[in-house]
Amino acid sequence: MSPSRPDPAREDFGEEKAEELCAEIARHLLGDFAPALLLLPGTERQRAQALLAYTFGLFDFARQRGFEGEKLARINRWELTLEAAFSGERTEQPVFLRMARENERRRWPADALDDLAAAARRRAIRRRPATIADAEVEALSLGRAVAAALLEKSLNAEVDGLASALVRLGALQRLGEEVGGQRCPLPASEVEEGESGGFDPAQLLAAVRRECPRIRSRLLRAPRGLVGLPHGYRRAAVFSLLAALRLLTEIEDPETDLLKAPPRLALGSRIGFLLRARWVGR
Repeated sequence: MSPSRPDPAREDFGEEKAEELCAEIARHLLGDFAPALLLLPGTERQRAQALLAYTFGLFDFARQRGFEGEKLARINRWELTLEAAFSGERTEQPVFLRMARENERRRWPADALDDLAAAARRRAIRRRPATIADAEVEALSLGRAVAAALLEKSLNAEVDGLASALVRLGALQRLGEEVGGQRCPLPASEVEEGESGGFDPAQLLAAVRRECPRIRSRLLRAPRGLVGLPHGYRRAAVFSLLAALRLLTEIEDPETDLLKAPPRLALGSRIGFLLRARWVGR
């Protein structure tokens, strides 16, 4: 794991430090969407941070280089260690400590956790989706699993669509970083991989321009599905929707150099969206 990233598997953490590390991982993972967590009640914020840290670990293993079997073995160990922590086995690893504490407070839905691990395994086996339809299915399955793990109930199509759109938008924001590591989240049918493992910038940006309207259509259908969300999650979803629409507009701007400097929300925009989310999400 890159030394610049928070390490979710360190073993020298007590409970308070474990909370801090999971919060740090969640901020790193969410980026511009991290302020949405401020709109959740404190206990739900900590629960979301624990889940995001656990998910980060799964997918960090999945996207590493190496043999498919090695990646799958790491994912299996990650999942089995969580099950051991749930059964009462003592652990000082921060992610599992926090996930177990949250499980004691309110049990995690087993099906949703299984779906997260299954999504990570698919990512480990297949470096990138083959087609647009495959990319949509993968984003939808990941977004749905995270949302279901937090909300513990069936979701409507609009909320599922919002979750998948956020996953796909996040992939666009990280496109330059991924391409720099000779990875590409865009479908193989959209962007060909060169003989040396690189990707043509013009082809990448053309694929991004085609992807943006698909993401926008999901985002614009989301509002009518947010009414049934719990109060704090409704506010967080409104912030995420507003932030996503702003970032998508900036990605579509021809002057944006997405591969070198992806757009970020200005502080004023974050504050404004937080205030609007508090008002609209009442």
